[in-house]
Amino acid sequence: MTLRPLADLRAADWLVLDPAPASLRAHVGPPGFEAYARVLHSVTGQGDRFEGHLDADLLAALVDVLARHTTTPQECFFALWEGYGDIHGGEAARFLTAFSGPTRWPGRIFTKEKPAVPPPPAFPPHVMAGPLLTVNGEAHFLFTGALADAGEWGAARWSSGAPRDINSPNLMWPADHAWCVTTSIEGTWTGVGGSAALVDDLLRDPRLEVVRQRYDEAALR
Repeated sequence: MTLRPLADLRAADWLVLDPAPASLRAHVGPPGFEAYARVLHSVTGQGDRFEGHLDADLLAALVDVLARHTTTPQECFFALWEGYGDIHGGEAARFLTAFSGPTRWPGRIFTKEKPAVPPPPAFPPHVMAGPLLTVNGEAHFLFTGALADAGEWGAARWSSGAPRDINSPNLMWPADHAWCVTTSIEGTWTGVGGSAALVDDLLRDPRLEVVRQRYDEAALR
């Protein structure tokens, strides 16, 4: 199933209205959890870690662990940064689709090729024009659904028919507020705040590379 977009942003009040420094809330969640950790992102072919994104395998492994530490796995919330070009379509996404779909055969000799139609936005107009959730100065679309559907945004396909590969969630939390997960758009790790048992579980999981995180701004550097 796919996640459902939300126009009512009150589910995020516990995070947005918390008086803790915005940078801490954006990178490791709100204060008050027993423990915090970093889930390190996958390494690219150049030896660097992916910025701002958990690949499918890491996201699935993280979700698997998180599901064991909430009473509301069927009711969770997911925020997606609205600045990704492939969300808005139009000229912002034309380059991303330049090589998608089947190879085009040339038209008649000397016939000028018709310009490609810019890709449409990923989501319907009422979602694109709806209210946005702002955390640490960055605006996000808010969705709800089951934890198992994390990253299933229901985005429209490209005009070629290829699926639109949208980023992993930038924020995730369950309705019972048992934990909070944050992925900064430029970060090479994902922050997790939750119970001591959750962090211990993450540290033991062989699918994940995890280190402990202190809840203070100096530790973010």
